[in-house]
Amino acid sequence: MQVARILANCLAIAGLAAIAAVASADEPQLAVHVASGRQFRGTLDSTSTSDKLVIRSEQAGITLRRPIRWERVARATVDGSPIEVNALRTMAVSRQPTSTDKPPVLKKIEMRSEAPIQAAPAEREPLVEELPRVAMVVFDAAIANWDADVETDGVLIDVAPVDINRRLVPVSGTLEVELFAPQRRTLDLAPQSGGDTLELVERWTRAITPDDFGPSGARLRLPFGAITPELQPNWTAWHYGLVHVRLAIPGHGVFEDSRDGVRVKPWAPNRDRLEMKTGQRFLSTENLGRRE
Repeated sequence: MQVARILANCLAIAGLAAIAAVASADEPQLAVHVASGRQFRGTLDSTSTSDKLVIRSEQAGITLRRPIRWERVARATVDGSPIEVNALRTMAVSRQPTSTDKPPVLKKIEMRSEAPIQAAPAEREPLVEELPRVAMVVFDAAIANWDADVETDGVLIDVAPVDINRRLVPVSGTLEVELFAPQRRTLDLAPQSGGDTLELVERWTRAITPDDFGPSGARLRLPFGAITPELQPNWTAWHYGLVHVRLAIPGHGVFEDSRDGVRVKPWAPNRDRLEMKTGQRFLSTENLGRRE
């Protein structure tokens, strides 16, 4: 019995060797030399195509497949015999699996989760852009002439309501501007100041809207009324006055600012000398809007 078992094992080993020999006979051994000078050995793999050569080699139970583009193949041998590259390409294409061959079944498992439930979009109210809050009012005032005659006509003022970052905020409101200037009085009316008093000269009230605003704010021309400093030189005791503004903005509040040192008549040294010598501030050839 033991001898029979030994003989059966030997026959099985011989059968396996014969099968391996047949398999190796079916798969020719290739030696491929590429343009870089390297050499690769193995068998012709069935995944070779007309674009690339695939050489298969096995080592330690690991199968390696190396693709090589045909234009890189310099020369090749099959079982030690040289073979043309074109002939090897034809052989590789002929060994591709046909449509009747069953490709290996690949199982692919896709992990999917349920789609997140999307809440119905909430109805959004239309966004209304709100103007920034006014934090202060700034202005610049100067006397100016805006008609065809030569004398000063009034005060030109640029008013700018701004937010905390000093950015212009065009708004609607009511602007009140006051001009104060020193006036000459008799000594008995102002004994402490030597006859000079700081009094209200003009007051203007204007309504402003966002349409009135430009890059520097709302520009307003405020004409002199009953008193014109250049035409009434005895009226003022000094060349400078003080301008005070008050801007009332509905929904924002009331904002005030003052600017001192605003000239009430322009700097004119020749006119001052002429006035001292002749009592007249303007030349007889100059056109005036009115003469006092």
